[in-house]
Amino acid sequence: MMRYFLLFIGYLLFTLPVWAQRNCGLVEYRQEALRNDPGLAARVSAIEEFTRLRLKGPSVVITGTDPVGQDPRKVVPTVITIPVVVHIVYNNSTQNISDAQVQSQIDVLNADYRKQNADTARIPGYFSPLAADCGFRFALADLDTNGNATTGIVRTHTSASSFSVNDNIKFTALGGDNAWDRDRYLNIWVGNLSGGILGYSSIPGGQKGTDGVVVLYTAFGTRGTATAPFNLGRTATHEIGHWLNLIHIWGDADCGDDAVSDTPPQQTSTQGNPSGMIVSCGNGPYGNMYMDYMDFTDDIGMHMFSLGQRDRMRTLFAQGGCRYPLLSSTALTGGAVGTGPATGAASQTAGELSLQFYPNPTAGAVLVKMNDPARVGSILDVYNQVGQRVLTQSVTGLSFQLNIASLPGGLYFVNLRDSHQQGSYKLVKL
Repeated sequence: MMRYFLLFIGYLLFTLPVWAQRNCGLVEYRQEALRNDPGLAARVSAIEEFTRLRLKGPSVVITGTDPVGQDPRKVVPTVITIPVVVHIVYNNSTQNISDAQVQSQIDVLNADYRKQNADTARIPGYFSPLAADCGFRFALADLDTNGNATTGIVRTHTSASSFSVNDNIKFTALGGDNAWDRDRYLNIWVGNLSGGILGYSSIPGGQKGTDGVVVLYTAFGTRGTATAPFNLGRTATHEIGHWLNLIHIWGDADCGDDAVSDTPPQQTSTQGNPSGMIVSCGNGPYGNMYMDYMDFTDDIGMHMFSLGQRDRMRTLFAQGGCRYPLLSSTALTGGAVGTGPATGAASQTAGELSLQFYPNPTAGAVLVKMNDPARVGSILDVYNQVGQRVLTQSVTGLSFQLNIASLPGGLYFVNLRDSHQQGSYKLVKL
């Protein structure tokens, strides 16, 4: 009998850490993505440089309206609403989670990203001044990619018993469900994941068809199949942090760098629900910020994003940032989700200024028409999706030619640079 008992204890010791400790698949996913996509490293580097420049210096604007003399590309709406589509990919009825469970997760995201979660009271006093309202709101989409009404929840039955970080869950042909347009939606896939993975996120700068986050169905929301210690919705909070360009708080290395100045260096991840000060990497007197959403603590031990993390995330929504197109999403019936360019319009207005582009999309030259004579003589800048200025031209009249034939195909943002209120416009190169 004792031999069987010891075998049972050994089995528990071997298996429980797989399921009772947080395991985010981002590092493995990132390594695989970099191997499979030769251009990804350059795109990631460009996004990091964009982030560095937008956060550089005292003049950076994180929220609100652009004051006179500020760089309009740095300005981000005070509250950004992100339309969400949840792809439930299920093999059996248990995995086919309810609408109520999905809504419980949306509620958690809205609390956590606005610093409205009740457990902020558990943040130690020495870290409390760093806890941030990140200014993000999440809403299930009202309109699908074709403009039809939707609940923002898509259900797909699959013959696959589970999925790994290989992204099969994101493709209908591989047993999952195809992504919706990342420039209009945050895609969240919920399903059964193998290997003890609770979730993973795509990398900003990655492929469009795989953009979004994946979460284990027992770690999603706060009811139904949600299972302790990951039953408070913090796995999705964590993974969306990655989707918004946050790094694990320990920098995925021994005393690594998470590219955020106000999160203390930390030797490695934190598991469980710790308390008190845990000092590592010479980060005294207060030690590790293990209650941060980007650590590996249990859901009950996660309470905050820092001010620096807030600024890093929100920079993606500055003009030219890789998430900037989401500001003009029309996926919600209430209208645009932020102060960005309108989608699908040949003429877009910012303040009293109107610029019109004919044709748009275009394969080469485009006719630009402007309604404000005071802007003649100003400068027109064209930026790509990672914020690089790729073309500059003087405005010579109320009607002039802009030739983008030399630019690669894709989405570009046009900004009028002068002392007046700024306008920002979309231009598509075929």
